[in-house]
Amino acid sequence: MPRVCPRTFFFVSLLFVLLQTQFVAAVPGEDRDIWRIDLHAVALLTAEKQHLSIIDFYRWENNRWQHSDAETFFDTQRAEIPLIFFAPGYTSTTAQTTRVGLGVVQTFDPNKPCRVVFLDWYSERAVHMIRRDVRGKLPIINNTAEYLALFLQEVKAQSKVCLIGFSFGGRIVCHAVETLRKSGQRPEGLRLHLILSAAATDRDWFAAGQQLSKVPEIVDKILVTYNPDDWALRFYPYMYNCKHRAQALGLEGLPMHNIATEYRDRFENIDISRYIGDEHQTLYHVRSPVFRSRVNRYCFFE
Repeated sequence: MPRVCPRTFFFVSLLFVLLQTQFVAAVPGEDRDIWRIDLHAVALLTAEKQHLSIIDFYRWENNRWQHSDAETFFDTQRAEIPLIFFAPGYTSTTAQTTRVGLGVVQTFDPNKPCRVVFLDWYSERAVHMIRRDVRGKLPIINNTAEYLALFLQEVKAQSKVCLIGFSFGGRIVCHAVETLRKSGQRPEGLRLHLILSAAATDRDWFAAGQQLSKVPEIVDKILVTYNPDDWALRFYPYMYNCKHRAQALGLEGLPMHNIATEYRDRFENIDISRYIGDEHQTLYHVRSPVFRSRVNRYCFFE
């Protein structure tokens, strides 16, 4: 039997994952305040506040997206209502982001008010070679994170914000918080929670001395759900090169012994493989008992 190159197997496997259809979500009630921020126009533009005027904002009304703008978005935001950002993973089209985002909203208690924002970033495939496309997306991912940091700078004082990132979306929300921390422009009294599901980010980046080690300085709680059976994330190192040894946070979870002692109690690190098998899909994670039992704690700050 001919030997299969690991890279070839990675490309074929990842393509299979990307072609799988996500669950179709039911439409939430009209009492939900749901937004979509389309970042395609600024995918390669340096994140600056003057660019907020060219970003398309949409509000979910009458079961469809209605065009809005940044001024309306920030003027109507209320500090007492939890603000929840959802960042999807790689190759999510606008339609898929909408379906999956609405599916995430369906896991919330309909009696609890909140504003939910879907980050519609430029994640669609642009070139035929998957590895080249993934690597080409890394600057866009970092740029998206910087725009998210700008949004966080603009929220009302005393706001409660939960950032949910799936796969590469986890990379976005992590770097957004670190960018916010470094900027020194965190709104007064802002409370932050993170939910990282199947995160496509290096598992050791939260370790002491690493690039995300100071994120817990401004985050109250961080939930990490990982799955050692997630066969898509097994190929994470090949995003760099065949000899790279970095493993994905969403595959192996946090090495808690490497987290600074003063921050360990801010992390919750849970293996959910028993609930989802080897799947790499958002709704498998958010519909798991682990996520459902923690929604109120992380998303609604209870």
